[in-house]
Amino acid sequence: AANEVVAKEIKERRVPSIYRIHEDPDPDRLNEFREFAASYGFHAGDLTRRAEVQKLLASIRGTPEEYAVKLAFLKSLKRATYATDPLGHYGLAKANYTHFTSPIRRFADLIVHRVLARQNAGSVSDLEEVARHISQTERTSADAEKDSVIIKKMEFFQRQLAARAPEEFRAVIVDVRSYGLVIELPDVLVSGLIHVSALPDDFYQFDPARLTFSGRRSRRQFKLGDELPVIVSRIDVPKRQ
Repeated sequence: AANEVVAKEIKERRVPSIYRIHEDPDPDRLNEFREFAASYGFHAGDLTRRAEVQKLLASIRGTPEEYAVKLAFLKSLKRATYATDPLGHYGLAKANYTHFTSPIRRFADLIVHRVLARQNAGSVSDLEEVARHISQTERTSADAEKDSVIIKKMEFFQRQLAARAPEEFRAVIVDVRSYGLVIELPDVLVSGLIHVSALPDDFYQFDPARLTFSGRRSRRQFKLGDELPVIVSRIDVPKRQ
Protein backbone atom coordinates (compact mmCIF):
# COMPACT_ATOMS: atom_id res chain seq x y z
CA ALA A 1 0.00 0.00 0.00
CA ALA A 2 2.88 2.38 0.81
CA ASN A 3 4.56 1.62 -2.49
CA GLU A 4 1.34 2.40 -4.37
CA VAL A 5 0.38 5.61 -2.59
CA VAL A 6 3.92 7.02 -2.81
CA ALA A 7 4.10 6.23 -6.54
CA LYS A 8 0.74 7.96 -7.06
CA GLU A 9 1.86 10.99 -5.05
CA ILE A 10 5.14 11.57 -6.91
CA LYS A 11 3.45 10.93 -10.27
CA GLU A 12 0.86 13.61 -9.50
CA ARG A 13 3.64 16.03 -8.52
CA ARG A 14 5.12 15.57 -12.02
CA VAL A 15 8.69 15.51 -10.74
CA PRO A 16 11.48 13.21 -11.99
CA SER A 17 11.65 9.96 -10.05
CA ILE A 18 12.18 6.22 -10.41
CA TYR A 19 9.35 3.70 -10.62
CA ARG A 20 9.23 -0.05 -10.39
CA ILE A 21 7.60 -1.23 -13.59
CA HIS A 22 6.55 -4.53 -15.08
CA GLU A 23 5.60 -4.12 -18.72
CA ASP A 24 2.84 -6.01 -20.48
CA PRO A 25 3.98 -9.37 -21.92
CA ASP A 26 5.27 -9.57 -25.47
CA PRO A 27 2.34 -10.62 -27.75
CA ASP A 28 4.50 -13.24 -29.50
CA ARG A 29 5.41 -14.87 -26.18
CA LEU A 30 1.74 -14.86 -25.21
CA ASN A 31 0.85 -16.53 -28.52
CA GLU A 32 3.42 -19.25 -27.83
CA PHE A 33 1.91 -19.74 -24.38
CA ARG A 34 -1.62 -19.83 -25.83
CA GLU A 35 -0.55 -22.59 -28.22
CA PHE A 36 1.06 -24.49 -25.33
CA ALA A 37 -2.15 -24.25 -23.27
CA ALA A 38 -4.31 -25.21 -26.28
CA SER A 39 -2.22 -28.33 -26.86
CA TYR A 40 -3.51 -29.55 -23.50
CA GLY A 41 -7.12 -28.55 -24.16
CA PHE A 42 -7.20 -25.11 -22.56
CA HIS A 43 -8.38 -22.48 -25.02
CA ALA A 44 -7.93 -18.75 -24.45
CA GLY A 45 -8.88 -15.54 -26.20
CA ASP A 46 -6.71 -12.46 -26.55
CA LEU A 47 -4.24 -12.86 -23.68
CA THR A 48 -3.05 -9.26 -24.02
CA ARG A 49 -6.32 -8.52 -22.19
CA ARG A 50 -6.01 -9.19 -18.47
CA ALA A 51 -9.60 -10.46 -18.27
CA GLU A 52 -8.75 -13.27 -20.70
CA VAL A 53 -5.70 -14.23 -18.63
CA GLN A 54 -7.85 -14.40 -15.50
CA LYS A 55 -10.44 -16.49 -17.36
CA LEU A 56 -7.78 -18.96 -18.51
CA LEU A 57 -6.22 -19.26 -15.04
CA ALA A 58 -9.68 -19.84 -13.56
CA SER A 59 -10.36 -22.60 -16.12
CA ILE A 60 -7.25 -24.56 -15.11
CA ARG A 61 -7.76 -24.22 -11.35
CA GLY A 62 -7.87 -27.62 -9.70
CA THR A 63 -6.81 -29.53 -12.82
CA PRO A 64 -3.77 -31.83 -12.91
CA GLU A 65 -2.20 -29.49 -15.46
CA GLU A 66 -2.56 -26.35 -13.32
CA TYR A 67 1.00 -26.27 -11.99
CA ALA A 68 2.63 -26.78 -15.39
CA VAL A 69 0.42 -24.27 -17.22
CA LYS A 70 0.97 -21.59 -14.56
CA LEU A 71 4.71 -22.21 -14.75
CA ALA A 72 4.63 -21.77 -18.53
CA PHE A 73 2.66 -18.53 -18.14
CA LEU A 74 5.19 -17.10 -15.69
CA LYS A 75 7.99 -17.89 -18.14
CA SER A 76 6.19 -15.89 -20.84
CA LEU A 77 6.28 -12.68 -18.76
CA LYS A 78 8.90 -9.97 -18.88
CA ARG A 79 11.14 -9.17 -15.93
CA ALA A 80 10.29 -6.23 -13.69
CA THR A 81 12.70 -3.32 -13.93
CA TYR A 82 13.25 0.32 -12.95
CA ALA A 83 12.29 3.29 -15.15
CA THR A 84 11.47 6.99 -15.00
CA ASP A 85 8.15 6.46 -16.79
CA PRO A 86 5.31 5.28 -14.49
CA LEU A 87 4.13 2.42 -16.71
CA GLY A 88 2.54 0.41 -13.89
CA HIS A 89 3.11 -3.16 -12.80
CA TYR A 90 1.50 -5.90 -14.89
CA GLY A 91 2.24 -8.78 -12.53
CA LEU A 92 0.80 -7.03 -9.48
CA ALA A 93 -2.00 -5.35 -11.49
CA LYS A 94 -1.01 -1.93 -10.11
CA ALA A 95 -1.35 1.30 -12.08
CA ASN A 96 1.03 3.03 -9.67
CA TYR A 97 3.98 1.24 -8.14
CA THR A 98 7.49 1.96 -6.96
CA HIS A 99 10.00 0.73 -4.39
CA PHE A 100 9.73 2.88 -1.29
CA THR A 101 9.14 0.65 1.72
CA SER A 102 11.71 0.27 4.47
CA PRO A 103 14.10 -1.19 5.31
CA ILE A 104 15.82 0.69 2.50
CA ARG A 105 17.80 -2.02 0.75
CA ARG A 106 17.81 -0.62 -2.78
CA PHE A 107 19.20 2.56 -4.26
CA ALA A 108 15.79 3.06 -5.89
CA ASP A 109 14.20 3.35 -2.44
CA LEU A 110 16.66 6.07 -1.49
CA ILE A 111 15.92 8.05 -4.66
CA VAL A 112 12.16 7.85 -4.00
CA HIS A 113 12.61 8.94 -0.37
CA ARG A 114 14.53 11.99 -1.58
CA VAL A 115 11.83 12.84 -4.11
CA LEU A 116 9.09 12.44 -1.52
CA ALA A 117 11.00 14.77 0.83
CA ARG A 118 11.08 17.31 -2.04
CA GLN A 119 14.82 17.03 -2.46
CA ASN A 120 16.38 17.22 -5.92
CA ALA A 121 17.16 13.63 -6.92
CA GLY A 122 18.46 14.62 -10.36
CA SER A 123 17.21 15.32 -13.87
CA VAL A 124 15.21 12.89 -15.95
CA SER A 125 18.31 11.98 -17.98
CA ASP A 126 20.31 11.43 -14.77
CA LEU A 127 17.61 9.19 -13.34
CA GLU A 128 17.24 7.27 -16.60
CA GLU A 129 20.92 6.34 -16.34
CA VAL A 130 20.46 5.37 -12.68
CA ALA A 131 17.41 3.25 -13.59
CA ARG A 132 19.38 1.41 -16.30
CA HIS A 133 22.28 0.83 -13.94
CA ILE A 134 20.29 -0.49 -10.97
CA SER A 135 18.15 -2.66 -13.27
CA GLN A 136 21.33 -4.28 -14.59
CA THR A 137 22.92 -4.71 -11.16
CA GLU A 138 19.68 -6.22 -9.85
CA ARG A 139 19.69 -8.73 -12.70
CA THR A 140 23.36 -9.54 -12.10
CA SER A 141 22.67 -10.04 -8.40
CA ALA A 142 19.63 -12.23 -9.07
CA ASP A 143 21.57 -14.36 -11.58
CA ALA A 144 24.43 -14.77 -9.08
CA GLU A 145 21.99 -15.83 -6.39
CA LYS A 146 20.32 -18.29 -8.76
CA ASP A 147 23.71 -19.74 -9.76
CA SER A 148 24.87 -20.12 -6.17
CA VAL A 149 21.64 -21.89 -5.19
CA ILE A 150 21.77 -24.33 -8.12
CA ILE A 151 25.46 -25.07 -7.40
CA LYS A 152 24.55 -26.01 -3.81
CA LYS A 153 21.69 -28.16 -5.05
CA MET A 154 24.08 -29.95 -7.43
CA GLU A 155 26.46 -30.56 -4.50
CA PHE A 156 23.56 -31.97 -2.47
CA PHE A 157 22.66 -34.44 -5.23
CA GLN A 158 26.33 -35.31 -5.78
CA ARG A 159 26.65 -36.33 -2.13
CA GLN A 160 23.52 -38.47 -2.42
CA LEU A 161 24.84 -40.25 -5.50
CA ALA A 162 28.24 -40.80 -3.88
CA ALA A 163 26.53 -42.32 -0.85
CA ARG A 164 24.44 -44.57 -3.11
CA ALA A 165 21.36 -43.59 -1.11
CA PRO A 166 19.47 -41.07 -3.25
CA GLU A 167 16.41 -39.50 -1.68
CA GLU A 168 13.00 -39.89 -3.29
CA PHE A 169 11.31 -36.66 -4.40
CA ARG A 170 7.87 -35.65 -5.57
CA ALA A 171 7.96 -34.58 -9.22
CA VAL A 172 5.41 -32.91 -11.49
CA ILE A 173 5.47 -33.35 -15.26
CA VAL A 174 5.62 -29.83 -16.73
CA ASP A 175 6.15 -30.74 -20.40
CA VAL A 176 6.07 -33.85 -22.58
CA ARG A 177 8.57 -34.10 -25.43
CA SER A 178 9.19 -36.84 -27.96
CA TYR A 179 12.35 -37.89 -26.08
CA GLY A 180 10.97 -37.87 -22.54
CA LEU A 181 9.31 -36.04 -19.67
CA VAL A 182 10.37 -32.62 -18.45
CA ILE A 183 9.73 -32.54 -14.71
CA GLU A 184 10.04 -30.16 -11.80
CA LEU A 185 10.60 -31.03 -8.15
CA PRO A 186 8.31 -28.51 -6.42
CA ASP A 187 9.82 -29.08 -2.99
CA VAL A 188 13.36 -28.14 -4.08
CA LEU A 189 12.58 -26.18 -7.29
CA VAL A 190 14.82 -28.15 -9.60
CA SER A 191 13.95 -29.10 -13.17
CA GLY A 192 15.09 -32.29 -14.84
CA LEU A 193 14.46 -34.82 -17.55
CA ILE A 194 13.26 -38.40 -17.48
CA HIS A 195 14.38 -39.89 -20.79
CA VAL A 196 11.87 -42.21 -22.40
CA SER A 197 14.35 -45.07 -22.03
CA ALA A 198 14.17 -44.66 -18.25
CA LEU A 199 10.39 -45.06 -18.01
CA PRO A 200 9.76 -48.25 -16.03
CA ASP A 201 8.66 -51.76 -16.89
CA ASP A 202 7.43 -51.31 -20.44
CA PHE A 203 8.08 -49.88 -23.91
CA TYR A 204 6.51 -46.42 -24.04
CA GLN A 205 5.27 -44.73 -27.19
CA PHE A 206 4.90 -40.99 -27.66
CA ASP A 207 1.53 -39.64 -28.82
CA PRO A 208 2.19 -36.22 -30.42
CA ALA A 209 -1.55 -35.41 -30.62
CA ARG A 210 -2.32 -36.04 -26.95
CA LEU A 211 1.23 -35.29 -25.73
CA THR A 212 1.42 -38.46 -23.68
CA PHE A 213 3.58 -41.54 -23.31
CA SER A 214 1.68 -44.83 -23.18
CA GLY A 215 3.00 -48.25 -22.24
CA ARG A 216 2.55 -50.74 -25.09
CA ARG A 217 1.74 -53.62 -22.70
CA SER A 218 0.58 -51.99 -19.46
CA ARG A 219 -1.26 -49.04 -21.09
CA ARG A 220 0.14 -46.89 -18.30
CA GLN A 221 0.19 -43.21 -19.31
CA PHE A 222 2.40 -40.26 -18.44
CA LYS A 223 0.95 -36.81 -19.21
CA LEU A 224 1.23 -33.14 -18.24
CA GLY A 225 0.48 -32.48 -14.58
CA ASP A 226 1.02 -36.05 -13.39
CA GLU A 227 2.82 -36.42 -10.07
CA LEU A 228 5.30 -39.23 -9.65
CA PRO A 229 8.10 -40.21 -7.25
CA VAL A 230 11.61 -39.86 -8.65
CA ILE A 231 15.22 -40.20 -7.62
CA VAL A 232 18.06 -38.23 -9.16
CA SER A 233 20.15 -40.73 -11.09
CA ARG A 234 22.65 -38.45 -12.84
CA ILE A 235 23.72 -34.81 -12.80
CA ASP A 236 25.82 -32.66 -15.12
CA VAL A 237 27.55 -30.05 -12.96
CA PRO A 238 29.14 -27.97 -15.79
CA LYS A 239 25.73 -27.67 -17.49
CA ARG A 240 23.93 -27.18 -14.14
CA GLN A 241 21.47 -29.94 -15.05
